This record gives sequence, C-alpha cells and structure tokens, in this order.
Amino acid sequence: MSRKVVIAGILLSLSVPMIVYFAIVAIFNLGIVQEPSEDFQYHDSYFVVIHIDPYVYPVLAVITFTVYAAIIWVVRYVKRKNL
Repeated sequence: MSRKVVIAGILLSLSVPMIVYFAIVAIFNLGIVQEPSEDFQYHDSYFVVIHIDPYVYPVLAVITFTVYAAIIWVVRYVKRKNL
C-alpha cells in the first residue's frame, strides 16, 4: 500500500470509533430512546449503561484499519484481474 492509502486508513480507523461513540451518546441524550415513566417500578436489569473501557477504542481502531486494508486489497485485486 502507498503512504497516502496508509495515512487515510489510519485517520479513518481513528475517527470511526469516535464517531460511533458520539452517535450512541447523541441517541441517548436526544431522547430517541424513551426513558421509563416515573411510576415505573425500577429494576437493576432495566437500565442500559453505556460503558466503554479504555481498551475498547484501540481495539475498534485496529478492527476498522483491518477492514479498511482488506477492502483496499480486494479492490486492487479486482482491478488487476479486470485489466
């Protein structure tokens, strides 16, 4: 892969997990997910907690970069076969 493609992959793999995280937070903060009414009997198993451990972000970045590299490899392979 060229340097340009690798840089684009690194930037993409660093930004995708952050965008996904902010989208999840925005969905919950905008109230798209309905909260229970106040007369609902509360149970511990009812609530959804967004908890992202510190190791999740690098893992998602590596997974995103791996998928990006695989897609680039397939695209280049198909282009070489069609020429």
